[in-house]
Amino acid sequence: MKIKKRYRILIVILSLVVLFAAAGVVVYHGEWWYPIGQRLRAYPAPALTPTEPQGSTTLWKFADLTAQENVTLSNNLLLVNSEHPLPEGYTPDLVEYNGAKMHPLMQEPYISLRDDVQAATGVRIYVASDYRTADEQAAILADSAEGIAAEIGCSEHEAGLALDVYAPYFGGKNFLRSRAGRMVNEICGDYGYIIRYPVGKEDITGIDYEPWHIRYVGAPHAAVMMDSGLTLEEYIELLQPNAWYRTGDYLISRRAADALDLPDGWTSCDISPDNTGYYIVTLKMN
Repeated sequence: MKIKKRYRILIVILSLVVLFAAAGVVVYHGEWWYPIGQRLRAYPAPALTPTEPQGSTTLWKFADLTAQENVTLSNNLLLVNSEHPLPEGYTPDLVEYNGAKMHPLMQEPYISLRDDVQAATGVRIYVASDYRTADEQAAILADSAEGIAAEIGCSEHEAGLALDVYAPYFGGKNFLRSRAGRMVNEICGDYGYIIRYPVGKEDITGIDYEPWHIRYVGAPHAAVMMDSGLTLEEYIELLQPNAWYRTGDYLISRRAADALDLPDGWTSCDISPDNTGYYIVTLKMN
């Protein structure tokens, strides 16, 4: 009887050891469980309210509007994919930070994201891939299996708007093994970045899940997209031409260059082509 009792105790102990070991393995392999959680996540409706701006408006000529000191002409919301290659003659505006080339508007938000992730996790993230020339993209395409790399002119890296990031010893899909990698995926929207190729949206983006590929779209668009689980393709389609949407202190509208009838009272304005024939106007209101 005593022997049987000892066996039972031993079995319980071994079972607990196996259970804790299995749990440890699962927790370590964030690239296994994190994407499943993302697929099962229930996203709220986009925080965009259709609205009719109140008060006076001004019909701007494109050149006059973009000449204003508080207006930024950016490419934040430029859609780049196999169906929407970079415009002919596109030349990215770039700055270099720690050897990485990126659009100037991306630099400070990236530094803030990196520093806040490091402060919370103790792990610093780094840039593995930044801006690429067409020749560099061609070389990557030649060395990649079919369907892995974007065609020349269809890569966001060529636009200077995307970064591939990693944590030490954790790159690619293994980025999610790192707490820092998972945190980047959770909070990047607060810094103007999105996970451009999210899990479960491969049929929309045409690209497999890439939790290491962050794309700058700016505020407030990144937060809306990340909070509601939208890809850039879905977000642009959601913005009906010439309609206005409110989110927080911002007004957003997708408009043609000759239809820039804007409400007065804004303090700053960002204008970005969307590469579908429209510009997306983002107004920060008083």
